[in-house]
Amino acid sequence: MTALPAAGSSILPHDPWRSLLKREESYAIHALLNIAQHPGTNAATIAEQLQISYTFLTKVLRRLTEMNYVASAKGRGGGVTLKVDPAQISLLDIIEAISGPVILDPCQTKPRCATQQRTGKCNLKRAWLSASLGIREILGGITLAQLCDPEYR
Repeated sequence: MTALPAAGSSILPHDPWRSLLKREESYAIHALLNIAQHPGTNAATIAEQLQISYTFLTKVLRRLTEMNYVASAKGRGGGVTLKVDPAQISLLDIIEAISGPVILDPCQTKPRCATQQRTGKCNLKRAWLSASLGIREILGGITLAQLCDPEYR
C-alpha cells in the first residue's frame, strides 16, 4: 500500500484530476466535520467557512436532517447541531446517506454482466468487487470523531 503524503502535499501525478466522490458527498463530509467542531453554527456561516454555495449546502443539510444526522433550529441561538455521536458516524455512513451504497462499477450489482454472459467468466467483476470492499472497509473505519481529533493521523 502506498504511504500517505505529508499534509499539504499532493498525491496526484497530474492535473486535472477527477474525484471519486460526488460534490454532494464531499460537501456533506465537510459540513458534518464543521458542525461537529462548531455546534450551533448557522448554515450561512458554514457555507461561508467552507466556501460553498449556500443553496447547495442547504440541500445537503436537508438530506442529512432526513437521515437524522443533524438538527437545525431557526432564529436567535439557532443553528445546526449533530444528532448522533461523531464516533458513530463513518465516512462511509455519510457517503451512503447522500448517494446510497458505494460501488465502483454498476456491473457489480448484476448477476451476470455482458462479459460473463459472453464468455462465462468475468475477472473484472471480481476485481471491482475486491476494490469496492477495500474502499468500504477503509471509509467505514474513519469516523467523524477521528477527523475532529487534532492528533489523528
